[in-house]
Order: sequence, then structure tokens, then C-alpha cells
Amino acid sequence: MNGPRDWPAGGPRRRGAIRRTLPAALAFAIILGGLAYLGGDLQALIGTAPGSPRSAAATHRLYEESGPVDGRCDTLPPDPDADVGRTLRALSRCLDRMWAATLAEADLDYARPGEVRLVDRPREAACGTDDHGWAGIYCPEGRVVNVLVEEGRAFPMMFTLAHEYAHHVQEISGIADRRGSEVFDEAWSRRLELQADCLAAAALRTVGPILLREQRRWLARGGEEADGRQAESRESHGSGASSAAWMLRGQKEGTVRACNTWSAPADQVS
Repeated sequence: MNGPRDWPAGGPRRRGAIRRTLPAALAFAIILGGLAYLGGDLQALIGTAPGSPRSAAATHRLYEESGPVDGRCDTLPPDPDADVGRTLRALSRCLDRMWAATLAEADLDYARPGEVRLVDRPREAACGTDDHGWAGIYCPEGRVVNVLVEEGRAFPMMFTLAHEYAHHVQEISGIADRRGSEVFDEAWSRRLELQADCLAAAALRTVGPILLREQRRWLARGGEEADGRQAESRESHGSGASSAAWMLRGQKEGTVRACNTWSAPADQVS
């Protein structure tokens, strides 16, 4: 017989659809509730939260399989401030050499940025044209390094170039991959940016050690506030004090391992 009674006559009566699915629905609701309640604790447990020593970014093989970055750049002009564009182009070639050698130690292929764009105004950049207040920006789509060239001493722009190159290294090595629950948020961004500060200092430690020290001290004294840096920028990039601390690590040790912000306690990447 077809119709509402679709079980055999005289046989055991089947449960209705609602009664059959209710236990599974309740179990699913309990799991979802548990996930929402545990949040970051569960992420830390399974190793996907930023700051977990088991996360993919914290356990990348580049930390263990590469040595100090070869920070020499013998092709810089005698007076870096005389022609900033020339200085930055020379440094770009050195950064390509440095990071190619470092990644090769971990059996990783290096690819140069798609473009290194030196711009006079933000609207000339490959991305971030509607943003304001940046000295440099990296565009993952197209892998373009952009540096804003302004009047003044060359070294701050050299550091910006090295910082954006560090983002390129994070991108091509896979450190910056967002896997599982590692979605972008401000905590993730701070670890990314502070690691780039540290890697930039590692690359420039023999190029301008005294100038690096001056920049660290300026940041540690709250230079970003004096320069009009907004609170939301600190949320995404970290405080001046944190930046100075990670730069010191990079300058002293010169290794990618010293720059592992991904496994650092939250108070070190604030």
C-alpha cells in the first residue's frame, strides 16, 4: 500500500521524519554551541589559532632549515641620500639575492616580486590607492612591492622596501597562508606586520646598523604617535614598542627563526 502508511501491515511502526532527525539535529546544535563557546581555546588546542606553537605559520620549516640572512649589499651607491630611487633599486637587487639564498637553504624556490614600484603618490600604487598614510604596501595579487618615495633621508624608505619584501617572502614561502581557522583579523595582522619588521631588520643589519638603532629608539619612544599614526593602525600593525622589540631581534640574530611572531605570547605582539 502506498500513501501515509508506508510500513508493512503488522510490522513495527516507523518513526516520523521529525522523530528520526531530531537526535541528529540536537547533536549538531550541541557541537555548534560548543565551538562557539570554546572559540579561541579550541583553535589553540588544534593548532590553528595565531599564537599556537602548533599552527602552520609557527612551525614553518624556514625557521629551522635556514641560517642567518646574508645582509650584505655592496652595490649601494656611496651616498644613498643623493639619489633615493637609485638606492632603492640597488637594494631591491640585494634583497632578491638575500632571500633567494635564504629560501634555498630550506629547499624553497624564490620568485622575484612581479614588480617593484617606486611611486610619488599612493594613487600610482598597484593596490591601496584609496588608503592614506602608508609608506609602502604589498599587493599579494600580482605580488607587487610599492614604496612611496618622498624627500628626505633614504634609510626610512630602505627599511620600508625591506619590510614590503618581507611580506613577499611571507607570501611565496607560505607563511602567510590562512589555513583552517586562521582567518584574517587584527591579531593575525599584527603578527604578520611585526614579523615583517623583524625580517627587514635582519636583512638590513649590516647595511645600516646605526640607522636601524636610531629607528628602533624612535619607535620605542612612541614615534608613531608623534608622527600622527592612528590607533586603528596600531591595532593592525602593533605598537611602536613591539615593533622596536622585534626589530632588535632581527638585527641581533639575523635569522628567520628569531622572527617567529606566530608562536609568541599575545603581549609580545600587541
